[in-house]
Amino acid sequence: MLSRWLHSLSGRLSMMATLVLLVFLAVLSGVLEKAYRTSLDEAKARELQLHIYTLLAVAEPDGDSLHLPLNLPEQRFNQPDSGLIGAVMDARGRVIWRSQSALSLPNFSALPLPLPLRQGQEVFAEIHLPDLSAPYSSFRQGIAWGLDNELLFTFVILEDATPLLAQVEQFSSTLWRWLGLGALALIAVQLLVLSWGLVPLRSVARALKDMQQGGSDRLQGNFPRELVPLTDNLNLLIENERRQREKTRHTLADLAHSLKTPLAVLKGMDLRGNPADNQMVLSEQVQRMDSIISYQLQKAVASSPKSILRGVAVKPLAEKILSALDKVYRNKTVDAELLCEDGVIFHGDEGDLMEMLGNLLDNGYKYGNGKLLVEIENTRGEHELRIVVADNGPGLTQEQWQQVIQRGVRADQQQHGQGIGLAVVVDIVENYRGTIGVETSPWEGAQITICL
Repeated sequence: MLSRWLHSLSGRLSMMATLVLLVFLAVLSGVLEKAYRTSLDEAKARELQLHIYTLLAVAEPDGDSLHLPLNLPEQRFNQPDSGLIGAVMDARGRVIWRSQSALSLPNFSALPLPLPLRQGQEVFAEIHLPDLSAPYSSFRQGIAWGLDNELLFTFVILEDATPLLAQVEQFSSTLWRWLGLGALALIAVQLLVLSWGLVPLRSVARALKDMQQGGSDRLQGNFPRELVPLTDNLNLLIENERRQREKTRHTLADLAHSLKTPLAVLKGMDLRGNPADNQMVLSEQVQRMDSIISYQLQKAVASSPKSILRGVAVKPLAEKILSALDKVYRNKTVDAELLCEDGVIFHGDEGDLMEMLGNLLDNGYKYGNGKLLVEIENTRGEHELRIVVADNGPGLTQEQWQQVIQRGVRADQQQHGQGIGLAVVVDIVENYRGTIGVETSPWEGAQITICL
């Protein structure tokens, strides 16, 4: 069940967002706890320092030592086991005074207190006293005494840290409780947001299912702009497949219809008749059938409209065709100039592009008078391809153009060929929903422009 949930897009997004949220809350709680403990420690240090100032106020010099009264203003110093202990150490680290609250600690001199401090030096730390499980907060401060500051003492204040630790624990418990509730609320909101954000994808899935069940022939719906390229490309792919299937069906129907007559002639042959006549009829009908099949194959050349799956580099293909034509027309000197950048892309079938360029360039070599210009570029980014082929031949009027794009019609009857080259080009252009036109070239010849 879990693996199936994680295999879904919503499951992956939910899991990742939840993990990020939990890590963030863990880091946040650690930072808040650290900041709170630091704040408490600073407040406690200032509080213990005030006790040192209280001891300094009542301390009196006694030779190389100090004398403090038996009863101190802070009553907790006078009460054993009160949790607040005061002490004074000399420059050699000997305890020369301690408060009555420290009487429960007979081995006070063995406390883990570091060496005496320099004048003005302050140290706040947490220590553990012997035979006591509870830790103590300690604040030590170095004090110089005398006219020339010749006497150095270290005042020490110790206080039971149990209340402080209880505050930290209570804060931590409260923090985690509220962060846990906040995390649950955020996870719930996150699931709602993900569910709402994935609604367009579910709409696409429903549209596909509706189309599969015959309810529509394309994806329909008010999709977000981020999904519009996806739905448009899917519609284009669906339309491509539908058009190709339709074209295949029409081509097969045309082929079957065209072959009916020669087959009927063959079936009606009198095999007992003159063999020479039968041979002539057979040859004639076979030739006719070959022409019909060639015609239908040419008609099916334009395989598909614009491809959304890949792009075809135009320049290498154009150079390859020009090189081949140079060999075919080696007896005719043709100055062919190709203007095409390396990054020009055709979004369609490579065979379609080769068929278009091959027919146009072959006509330029065949009917031109030795000069040919081929200009190919992308317009509107890479979404449109513009092809211009200009020669210095006799040119074409609009009336002649309308004739030569018909199958089997050639402008120059002196040249060999079947007269279907430009018709195939027009079929391909129309299949790609492009435009094709002719005008006069700079050399008074024909200039054919294609936009796909």
